[in-house]
Order: sequence, then C-alpha cells, then structure tokens
Amino acid sequence: MEKFPLLDIVIGLSLIYTFLSLLASELTEFVVRALQWRTQYFKRAIITLLGESSEQRDDLDPFKDTIAGRLLNSSSIISATHSLSGRNRSLILSEVSPQVFAEALLDVLQNLPQPNDLQTDNENGSIDAIAHLTAIVEFSPDLSPRLRANLQRIIYRVQSIDTDTERQIVWLKYEIGLWFSHAMADASNTYKHHYKVVSFLVSLVLVITVNIDSLYIIRRISENTATRSVILQNATQIQGCQDNLSSLECAERLSLLMESTTIPIGWQPSNRRRQFAQLNNVILLRTIGGWLLTSLAVAMGSRFWLQLLNRFVRLLGGGSKPQRSTQSGSFYSDRRDNSS
Repeated sequence: MEKFPLLDIVIGLSLIYTFLSLLASELTEFVVRALQWRTQYFKRAIITLLGESSEQRDDLDPFKDTIAGRLLNSSSIISATHSLSGRNRSLILSEVSPQVFAEALLDVLQNLPQPNDLQTDNENGSIDAIAHLTAIVEFSPDLSPRLRANLQRIIYRVQSIDTDTERQIVWLKYEIGLWFSHAMADASNTYKHHYKVVSFLVSLVLVITVNIDSLYIIRRISENTATRSVILQNATQIQGCQDNLSSLECAERLSLLMESTTIPIGWQPSNRRRQFAQLNNVILLRTIGGWLLTSLAVAMGSRFWLQLLNRFVRLLGGGSKPQRSTQSGSFYSDRRDNSS
C-alpha cells in the first residue's frame, strides 16, 4: 500500500465509516424504539387516512371507540405490527399488507351499530353484502365525513366495474388496499426523512465523541504512508538503533516515532495536540467541516461502505469468475438454441 497512498486513504476511511455506521445504526434503532416513533407514525397515518381528529391521539379512552382505534386494536393489525418490531426493522414504517388492512377495515365497519331498518333487512335476508356496507357507510354516525366520502367513492367504483356480488367484494378489498398503499407511501416517505435526520444527529454525536475528523484523517494518512516507510527504511540511523535493532532503547524510540503516525482518531493528548496545533477560526471551521463530512458518510449506512469495500476487493483480486460464468451461460444458451 505504500506505493498507493490514495488507496490507503480510501480503504482506511471506508473501514472507519463501516464500523461507525454499524454502531450508529444500532444507536439510532435504540432511540427510535425507545421513543416508539414507528408506532406513533403508523397510528398518525391511520388517523389521517380515516379523516379523524388528531387530538384523539392522546385521549386513549375516547380513541378506542373511534374507527381508527378499533382498527388499530384489531388482532390482524396488532399481529402484523408485532411481527415487524420483533425483527428490529425500525426503518420500515409498517408491514401491514393492503389485503390485511382492507379485511380489518371491513370487519370494523360490519361490526358498527346498525340502523333498525337495516337490521330488519338482515333478518329477512333481503340485502347483499355491498348494499349492507353501503347503508352502514351512509347512515353510521361513527364515520368521519372524509372516510364516508372515500368509501362511497370506492363502492361506486366497484359497482361500476362488476355487477357480481362476490366479485364486488374482491374488488372492494383491492380498492381499499390500493387506497391504503398510496396513503402509507406518503407517510413512509415522511417517516424515513425524519429517521434519516435522527440517524445523522446520532452519527454527529458519535463522531464528536470519538473525534473522527475526515479532513484531518485524510491529511494524516497521506503523511503517515510516507513517514512509516522512511522510519522503517532508516531504522538503523535512529539514535539507539545503530548497534542493535532489538534493544530496549531502540524499541522505545521506534514506538515514539510510530505513535505520531497512527490513525488520528480520539481525544488522546498526542492526537489533540496535532489536530489543534493552532486554535484559530480556520482550524475550528475545518474541524467542524470534517466532523460534518464524517457524520454524512456514517449516516449513509454500513451497507454502502461494505459494497464499496467489496468492489475494491474485486478490483484488486481480478474478475475471472464472472467471465467464466458468462461463458458457461452462453454455452448453455447455445445448447438450448441448437436443441430447439
């Protein structure tokens, strides 16, 4: 690596960013789980989707009787959200499928209090499922105006697509799931944006705590590559090493010299003296810029840096295997073409 200082810098920084990204991601997930962000954002998205008041979010007792409260407390929704939290995937807002949401919402609507004339029709068996749902949506006082309008629009669309009652139920679940998917896509984008902000802030705190300045590291690694080479090549000219390189005095001298060429990370006195040799505005701004650069790199995630390191390994190791697989693939394709 001594002949390629740029490669030293890239690989060194990539390894540092990879380890920091792994630690920062764990800390970020811990913060998000402790604050219950995913649950709160999902709950807020359902309340917004159903057009209910956001003030009911904090009043637990009245919230249980709302459509959103009954939906979130349904067994299918609870099982889906609990299975997600068990895998510690805090970046994903929800894994509730559109089909599960549609079935849960229809169950909640069908269990709402029904008007007297609707109950009489049900007892006589003179009403189908779509007509029953239409009556509930139209006359139930528990539905918000926004939810009532959206459900009426979906039911009208389903009735215009197909006239068969059984197929209308299938289309209804599909349309409700599609409506849910669009709403959750917007909510997920907002959640991911806020998650990344938290990830950057956690990375910044971690970077300052460990004192990892990328601009300073680049300068020091580029200097250390040449310095280490000179020290090792001229070890016999160092005072105390002329007679015996394995002597105690020589080992102490080499240790002191090598200490000045180690990776510049941390708040130890030797590193701090070199990093802040002169306290002025230029040094402070450069250090803050280095911290911010490191935080942005760490917030990109360990997967990005592992992929980058993997590319460097492939670049240095050659690419003969992909060529063989390509040739074998063309060989089998030629065999299939000839056989056909």
